[in-house]
Amino acid sequence: MKIGLSLGGGGALGYAHIGAIRAFEEAGVPIDLINGASMGAVIGGAYALYGDTGKITALVGQVLRSIDVRRFNIFRYREDMRPFLRNWLVNAVCDVSVIRASILSHTTDLKALRIIFGDREFRDTRIPFSSVAVDLITGEIVVIDSGKLVEGILPSISIPGIFPPVERDGRLLIDGGVLTDVPARELRAWGADFVIAIRLGPKIGPERDNGFDILNAVEYIKEDALTRWELEHSDFHCTISIPDLNILEFDGHEKAIARGYDAARKALPELKRRLSQAHA
Repeated sequence: MKIGLSLGGGGALGYAHIGAIRAFEEAGVPIDLINGASMGAVIGGAYALYGDTGKITALVGQVLRSIDVRRFNIFRYREDMRPFLRNWLVNAVCDVSVIRASILSHTTDLKALRIIFGDREFRDTRIPFSSVAVDLITGEIVVIDSGKLVEGILPSISIPGIFPPVERDGRLLIDGGVLTDVPARELRAWGADFVIAIRLGPKIGPERDNGFDILNAVEYIKEDALTRWELEHSDFHCTISIPDLNILEFDGHEKAIARGYDAARKALPELKRRLSQAHA
């Protein structure tokens, strides 16, 4: 029986996957296939390549020392600024996004991916791995499992409007979380007999101060409906909730890893029960 692990997106919340995988390691839960969307693709790819959560944690530290990850958080002053100032920033960002394909380029995230993966390819991973993206032209979900890891994972983290789409094999690709935040169905189709799915949340705060906040809430409602449908294709899923960490606070990795570990540890008895039933 092939056990597959499907890791969901969630920006900085994705560090929690490291803690969850560590708990599975300690419990002796084997992982035969891995896929992921968005940040889940980054962590899933790293574990598939190295098979060592300690190594991944060290690489995260190297990334944090090498680049200013706060640059990813265009609303990093959100909690401290007065409402009118935050609304002004939102309006300014929206004005820029109207005339440009994206707010940020791929320069910084490419540097981060190269620190983690170097020139290694999908065929170099210890565990078979695939990342998931979405074709902006056709609306199709695209599974990537060949070529260089950096080039295959980059499309999956290309958040529309924030980062530019990635051209690959005649397609225009964006973040896999747009249609499949936790790609359990794709992992099943790829050959997994038993699918473990990990979802991250919450991804939005309680603010409803402006149109941007409201549109963000609407998108989350749609994403939640799609994700619940995806999770029906898993044999076991757990949600790791980190309400006190913003999805764009990439320097909060220690907190996220610890929460992921604790959540997975609590879920282990039920996971083992379902694995035993599947083996019977």
